[in-house]
Amino acid sequence: MNTFYQAALNIAERKLFRDSEPTKLASPRLGTGGEFVDIFLWDTAFSTFWARYHADRFPVAESLDNFYHCQTPEGFISRQICPNGISKWAADSTIGFAPPLLAWAELELEPYVPGRLAKVFEPLLRQHRFNLEHFRRPDGLFFSDCWGCGMDNLPRWDSRSEVVCAGGIPFTRHAITAPGEAGDALFEWMNSQSEMPFFWNRQLGWCDTSCQMAFNALNLAEIARRLGRTPEERELRVQHRKIADTINALCFNEKTNFYADFLNGQPLARRTICGFWPLLAEVATQERAAKLVTALCDPAGFGRSCGIPTLPADDPDYRPESGYARGPAWAHTNYMVLAGLRKYGETKLARTLAERFYRAAKAIWQTTGTIWENYSPDQCDRPPEHSGRDFCGWSALVPITFYREFLC
Repeated sequence: MNTFYQAALNIAERKLFRDSEPTKLASPRLGTGGEFVDIFLWDTAFSTFWARYHADRFPVAESLDNFYHCQTPEGFISRQICPNGISKWAADSTIGFAPPLLAWAELELEPYVPGRLAKVFEPLLRQHRFNLEHFRRPDGLFFSDCWGCGMDNLPRWDSRSEVVCAGGIPFTRHAITAPGEAGDALFEWMNSQSEMPFFWNRQLGWCDTSCQMAFNALNLAEIARRLGRTPEERELRVQHRKIADTINALCFNEKTNFYADFLNGQPLARRTICGFWPLLAEVATQERAAKLVTALCDPAGFGRSCGIPTLPADDPDYRPESGYARGPAWAHTNYMVLAGLRKYGETKLARTLAERFYRAAKAIWQTTGTIWENYSPDQCDRPPEHSGRDFCGWSALVPITFYREFLC
């Protein structure tokens, strides 16, 4: 174990959240990396992919179990849950949508904490069916919103003039479960955010969300296979294929050779890192996967020297040093790309890309003494302006998982 790896474990151990008094959540639990007391599904799922290697040291299973314990009878699992076990967001709001990554996390955890799959299959299946019922558009694609997708201020449009309320689900005070003045203040603040229009949801067929639903069906099918649940396995594999066919029919832009969100009858021209989810979800055809590989190798776009950015460098909104989800490189979305490349046999490229990010993150750790929320894809002298420190959290993926899975 090298010093960068050990530093990540030490930071992650300090970041474990311990309640001062008993709550409805397990304590200690994996920290988000930030300073939140709430738990986030996106953060916890991606943290599983490094913490599983040290399940004797970190409460990985208990952290995942928090989400099942707080599931509603209808199957809703919130993306953000308060210590009292109540969702931060209403179950019928798009902002409560949790990217369906728990089945992936459970399959990856199984070799290290065996015997969980039979216990978690039913809650996971209920969540999947809830999402099918509540977050699917008539065309078969799925939708989320700017926070539900985990990519806060990523621009999901070609022109801002396209961003209109019509066709979406209005963002109302009802979406926030906090009562009184605290909830009122949060609602007002959210309505004032120009980079994050919270009414922007069902108007769009979200490429990443749709791929995540296809991927979830695939992972649930694998769990069903291992449990001998043949009817469910068959049903889920059919679902995966149907969702994949819909994504390939609607979300691939033949002009840009890239997967994109679907708006007003056509895929967007704008490329984002969300367009690589079809690799991990086994949605991309071999021909289209090769085009995604080409995009990753283009230094004028996604092929930057220090990590894969959320927006390509040729995008007019590319802000590698200050953009948050508009340019910087993030460990968890880079891991998604690497894991997807591995599925298509692109192990050499995956290693090259992992090495770039690893080298950059290690250099910044050496100069700052810590691990950051996100990184510049263009330099490794300093962290971006909007990047939290001690972020282990998902950023522990770089010194631990990138190292173990792609560089050793």
